[in-house]
Amino acid sequence: MGAECAGPLYVADFHTHHASPRHPALPPHHSAGELAERWPALARRIADLDDLLAESDRHGVDLRVLSAPPALVTPHGERTRPAELRRLNDSLAATVSAVPDRLSGLATIDAFGGDAAAEEAVRAVRELGLSGLVVDCATEGQLLGSAAARPTLTVAAELGVPVFAHPVSPQLLTTAFAGLGRFGTSLARGTINAAALLSLLHDGVLTELPGLHVVFPMLGVAGLTLAAAHDEGELLTARTSDVARAHVYLDTMGYAPAAIRCAVDLLGADHVLVGGDWPIGSRTTTRDRVGTALAAAGLDEAQTRLVAGVNTLRLLGRPVATPPG
Repeated sequence: MGAECAGPLYVADFHTHHASPRHPALPPHHSAGELAERWPALARRIADLDDLLAESDRHGVDLRVLSAPPALVTPHGERTRPAELRRLNDSLAATVSAVPDRLSGLATIDAFGGDAAAEEAVRAVRELGLSGLVVDCATEGQLLGSAAARPTLTVAAELGVPVFAHPVSPQLLTTAFAGLGRFGTSLARGTINAAALLSLLHDGVLTELPGLHVVFPMLGVAGLTLAAAHDEGELLTARTSDVARAHVYLDTMGYAPAAIRCAVDLLGADHVLVGGDWPIGSRTTTRDRVGTALAAAGLDEAQTRLVAGVNTLRLLGRPVATPPG
């Protein structure tokens, strides 16, 4: 009996942040006052693995996919040094290897670092056993489709591991939307994330690298809906045959049924993942909340099991779980 069959709902949260106390989490640049006030407590939780595991136990979350995108642990305006990336990834590998049935890890990679970044991606996957990569979706005027990021994306496709394109806070947009408070911070981050998704389409990356699997959070859904409105964007959608279809995924980044329904309609239930943005997200991931949200989005049982956990397991190359009983 697999996870698609009857039994307890297997929940894998793809969007979970963790950074060791030696690499403290930093607030988004120019973040809204509300988020800035919350950040010291959030940073402590991001470093507290025991807290995360205890919460997962309480709420029935079977697997957490840990990540620390470069912008989360690097002061604004600086680049994460290669030696620091190696230390981050060594630490993460040690963390997930201690609880391998409950944790998976995405290597922190400066995607815009050219060949050196690609080499670290290979080391992190092949030598450390990490399950994928997390990258900033943009940096210094460059989007993820730029030539600088191509070596990293190429090796990810060759290794068969996913790339999580995490939002950043672009200064101009964040400043322009500052009057909207926390909504403004999210809008700025979502806009640049959507642009990064569109850059992969516009710059030909998705057709050049058919083996690339890239995950965007729901913040970037505007890029998907804009792309789907044009003929060249149909390769992202479930309407395209499996042979030609690009491997673009969305994590739910919360539990709004209408947003989940939109993502499933566009991408198909096999390309949507549960993601809670722990501990920053406003709604905690729980098995009950996941099941309720997916039901409210109109998903049937098979689709619910895909989104709740099976898609993440497959994306990470892990066996599809067998429910107890």
